[in-house]
Amino acid sequence: MRLNVFFSLILSHLLAGAIAAEQVDFASQVKPVLAASCFKCHGEKKQKGELRIDTLSPDLLADRRSAERWHDIRDAVRLGDMPPEDEPPLGDRERQALLAWIDQEIDALAAARKNTDGRVVLRRLNRAEYQNTMRDLIGIETDYAGNLPPDGRSEGGFQNDGSTLQMSDLQLDYYLQAARAALARAIVTGPEPEVFSHTITKTVQDKGRGSHLLDDDQQFVAKLKDYPPEGEFIIRAKARAKLVPDRGYPQLRAAVGYRADVRAPRAFLDPVDVTSEEWQTFELRERIEHFPLPSKTQSKFPGLLIWLDNAYAEGRDKPLKPKRKKKPKKPKKGEAAPEPEPHPPLTYPLIEIESMEFVGPVFDQWPPRHHTQILFPSDERETDEPAYAVAVIERFASRAFRRPVGGKELSPYADFFREARAGGLSFEEAIRETLAMVLISPEFLYLVEPAGDTKRRVDDWELASRLSYFLWSTMPDARLLAAAEAGQLGDPKTLQAEVERLLADGRSWRFVEQFCGQWLDVDAVDRVAVNPEYYPDFDNQLKVSMRGETLHFFREVMRNDLSALSFLDADFTMLDEPLAKHYGLAGPRGSAFERVALRPGDRRGGVLAQGSMLLGNSTGDDSHPVKRAVWIRERLLDDPPSEPPPNVPSLDTTDPDFARLPVREQLRVHREEASCNDCHRSIDPWGIALENFGGDGLWRDQIKRRKSKGKGFDLQPVEAATTLPDGSEIGSLQDLKAYLAANRNGQFAEAFTTKLLTYALGRGLELADEPQVEELTQKFIHSGYRIPALIHSIVASEAFQSK
Repeated sequence: MRLNVFFSLILSHLLAGAIAAEQVDFASQVKPVLAASCFKCHGEKKQKGELRIDTLSPDLLADRRSAERWHDIRDAVRLGDMPPEDEPPLGDRERQALLAWIDQEIDALAAARKNTDGRVVLRRLNRAEYQNTMRDLIGIETDYAGNLPPDGRSEGGFQNDGSTLQMSDLQLDYYLQAARAALARAIVTGPEPEVFSHTITKTVQDKGRGSHLLDDDQQFVAKLKDYPPEGEFIIRAKARAKLVPDRGYPQLRAAVGYRADVRAPRAFLDPVDVTSEEWQTFELRERIEHFPLPSKTQSKFPGLLIWLDNAYAEGRDKPLKPKRKKKPKKPKKGEAAPEPEPHPPLTYPLIEIESMEFVGPVFDQWPPRHHTQILFPSDERETDEPAYAVAVIERFASRAFRRPVGGKELSPYADFFREARAGGLSFEEAIRETLAMVLISPEFLYLVEPAGDTKRRVDDWELASRLSYFLWSTMPDARLLAAAEAGQLGDPKTLQAEVERLLADGRSWRFVEQFCGQWLDVDAVDRVAVNPEYYPDFDNQLKVSMRGETLHFFREVMRNDLSALSFLDADFTMLDEPLAKHYGLAGPRGSAFERVALRPGDRRGGVLAQGSMLLGNSTGDDSHPVKRAVWIRERLLDDPPSEPPPNVPSLDTTDPDFARLPVREQLRVHREEASCNDCHRSIDPWGIALENFGGDGLWRDQIKRRKSKGKGFDLQPVEAATTLPDGSEIGSLQDLKAYLAANRNGQFAEAFTTKLLTYALGRGLELADEPQVEELTQKFIHSGYRIPALIHSIVASEAFQSK
């Protein structure tokens, strides 16, 4: 059987070469094939999947929509999805004639549009890019994007696609508010502020809580009468752990707020693991404006409160309460007192607090660095204020616009400053308003690349921005801008070195969060409400860990130059203590993610066995094989199924009898609808293979179904064996992973290349990009599926370096 398949592939390859050597004629060689094999389901009387081929224009250059349809037809034929398995297959010569004609026309289309298409002239910064850029430009760690509306998503799931990043008058007003607030903090006035410093060695009581020993309930509470109204502060806590075998590290967490009768408005700082039983000093930093502050005039509960608590497992692992023993009888007169009961063994990791220090506001100098990088020292400040103002604007605008700014481009801003000063504003007030105008300019809010009639290579400044927003989601740093100014980025060796530097920098985590997070849709876990009736032990904090597993897994593969086929299957994963415990695996004791080796019986490995995918594509009550199947086809194979027609019924889980059926039986009933069958027989098997995982991401051998009468659940056996559309028999998750790695590795490589190139360019790909995608895919495969190698290839590509 395998030999027959091998010889069939060889024959197909030879036929393809023979046919491709000469032009294929549509009327005589292709249309008869379509009429014999395709018009029956996609013709005048029937249009399955809303596709009609008999009237589809063969002129791809003149009809863009038809061109996209022909592209989809080619992929379906290549993958064996057309004709369907219940129809006679195409002969080798007919199949190759059809594919050769489509390839021929797509190549002609790409060549014809090479000088005009595939360009993004204007792309607005999305929320993440705006936040990062403002942080790096202003120099203050705060929330700049909090009031901005959410970004739209492209069809591919990305949030940096220029076509989805719109702008409205209202949104521009939000940008202006954010700019003014940022500059009010960045440019300071007045004398050096008073620094408040408090050392607390004894806790106060707050609603019955107040202890130096922190378990799952007790807190160390400090009360401050004097505190700064704004600025960065530091909390230093001297603490040590009381560790417990087989339990994780306790987590020291601080909260800042105040008491308002029975309520306590407060916000938390990020917790830190306490890993040693020796005394250590932990330092936590934040800005006090990020926390609810009490009124200075209210008298009932004056003062700022700081709570230190133990956030270990957020209550998932309760202390094991020892059984109460009977109170010992009092000794009779003359009898010795009984020996005291031994203290029960510690069952919960504790934190002991010796002291806490609060200092704020903290700064290295006055005025602070974020002030002097804008209003830099200069004698012109006193001798020639207008000239100094222009110099300030030029320096700030050049950083904000990510390129040199001067001459006529500065004139409107200089005029605005002069008018503001003439209107009675102080120098600082006028310069703040002027620089706010810079921050709402399209040159800042957009990645602007001046338009032209034909494609051209981007200049070094544009290339620096493309590279930085690709790998850091922010503006270029000083070194990248210096390379652009020196004209060095056109040198392949310099460009390669810069790519390696950016990837090695900690800021590349932003690339992991943005690209991987959107490619694999890890935020889907937050859109699913887990039903506690089905999963009573599930803690919603696990969603953060599930999201983190996938992101850290991507970084581990990229950072260690591993094969990207690891996404399909791997002998390791990345876990923190809560997720390891949830999976039932031996893993780290702390909140940091660590690489954990997997054994064959662990039933993990690859993204298909990660909680972010399994929970994110569930109902919260149970698995959802259709959602999981669509995720596989969209995210891993770039082969999304067609949208269902509007009149197609959904699975009727409100019918108790129907809801009690095994999922395979539910889908079988659903496929009895003629309008459902065609699509679902090519979708369902991909998801059925994952049925051993419930909605909580855990392995199961039985499925819960609510009883039709009374309370409780019936248990049904899991049936995960299935047959894929190409006839491959799949008996388990491991079979599916092996199938993908062996039979769909090329398709995965092209899908991953397509996704990464789409993200890098900030636009959807077109047919004109097809040759570039194929070239990059082959280089990716040849590199051993290495992500850094693909990134280098993309950055060096014509698509990335042209506009």
